[in-house]
Amino acid sequence: MNLSQPPTCFPAAKLISPTESRHFLMRQAGTLPSKQDAERFADYLLTLGIGSKVDPSADHWAVWILDENQVPRSKQELEQYLQQPREPRYLAAERDAKVARREAAERAKQSQKNYVDMRQVWSRSWRRPRVTVFLIAISVAVAVLTEMGAQSEPVMMNLFISTHRSSLADIMQGQIWRLVTPIFIHYGVWHLLFNMMWLYDLGRIIETRLGWAGFAAMVLAIAIPSNLGQFLVAGPAFGGMSGVVYGLFGYAWIRGRFDPTSGLYLNPNTVLLMMGWFVICLLHLLPGPQAANTAHGVGLAVGAAIGYLPQVRKFLNPNT
Repeated sequence: MNLSQPPTCFPAAKLISPTESRHFLMRQAGTLPSKQDAERFADYLLTLGIGSKVDPSADHWAVWILDENQVPRSKQELEQYLQQPREPRYLAAERDAKVARREAAERAKQSQKNYVDMRQVWSRSWRRPRVTVFLIAISVAVAVLTEMGAQSEPVMMNLFISTHRSSLADIMQGQIWRLVTPIFIHYGVWHLLFNMMWLYDLGRIIETRLGWAGFAAMVLAIAIPSNLGQFLVAGPAFGGMSGVVYGLFGYAWIRGRFDPTSGLYLNPNTVLLMMGWFVICLLHLLPGPQAANTAHGVGLAVGAAIGYLPQVRKFLNPNT
């Protein structure tokens, strides 16, 4: 974060697979007396677009719903099923469910192709996240050269977005690197440590999906507007990777939420903690220097927008 003394309570981001995410959210719709009845009801639910799982439970068979938002409807359907389990719509469900399962299997196969096994990726040296490692290396080098932000001359003065309080005269004169380089400035060991931890956790996953060039372009697309926004609000004396970190978080969160085949699944606890820390910084609830909240907000918005772009393209071109 853009603080001189960030807190020590940040957890590492955790990404979970689609299968883990579904099991995490399962809720029971009810039980039936026989396996045949439970499977027939599960087949019927599948024809309604409701995924479920049948498991033995004592002397009954439990039907578990994969999407908790579908639990109320599933319970209503179960009540109707128990009243007339031999209705034609239930008896015909087995045939329709076979078609739905075949289509689901094809989608799952495609999703598995898109899912990243990070153990395999990391074992291949040519696919290691070189841009992520480069960003970390530069940040550490700058921290050493500036004595963790305590020494502003000469390094930091060449990395700040501007040497002028209210203008971007340096950039207008050709020093365009200043649009990006504030992300490498950190104030203190904890500031550096926690930003680098989040950058590594999120960056290596996203860079593996996008490739080094695509990931580098995303970092630039997040860093430049977040730095400009922070300058316009608070002036040039700021630094930190957290605008980029929040942008990567926003991208992974929104892309994974709307595109299950992306391979990006953020643990709900990670989302809660990141957004909670965003609010804590925004309201300045902890002692210490003011966080660069504008950089956080702009970075988050830009990253989320990039993550949602595929949905916009689908809306504009539904046949592609």
